[in-house]
Amino acid sequence: MNTIYLVGFMGCGKTSVGKQLSKQLEVPPYDVDSTVEKLRGKTIKEIFHNEGEEAFRNYESLAIRQLPLEHAVVMTGGGAVVREENLSYMKSKGIVIYLKTSFPVLWNRLMKENERNKRPILLTRTKEEVQALFHERSKYYEKSDIEIVTDHFTTEEVCHQILEKLNRLNTEQLDKTKK
Repeated sequence: MNTIYLVGFMGCGKTSVGKQLSKQLEVPPYDVDSTVEKLRGKTIKEIFHNEGEEAFRNYESLAIRQLPLEHAVVMTGGGAVVREENLSYMKSKGIVIYLKTSFPVLWNRLMKENERNKRPILLTRTKEEVQALFHERSKYYEKSDIEIVTDHFTTEEVCHQILEKLNRLNTEQLDKTKK
């Protein structure tokens, strides 16, 4: 199995879906942000504060390339796809799945206290600025191999949709090889 990369805006459920999906597929989950923190010995918040977003994006690109290319589920950061090189790499090495969530649903999730405190961007930007960032990044997310709408679905339901689409994709690929 090629690696599955989960992409989408912060709050779309990449972490919870990634962990659940990895259990169902019996493969390990990898979180790119946690990998960056482990490699740098600093939190994402500290990297943004001390070195800036550009440095973080460089570390993120390196981390994506250090993770396994097979039998894994990788949860990316919300901005990982902004760099075309990251999206191209992930698409060439695995399957990229966009967890699509509408902005009102995302905003409600992000305004919960525990979410707000762990995301530095929410402490410094207005709702309008975050929404503009959401719209800017959406065009990159939409280049993914598979799109799953998550708005009103549970983690289990989203995983079920992903597995159905992967099975359909595998069946179509098998059919093409038989022709």
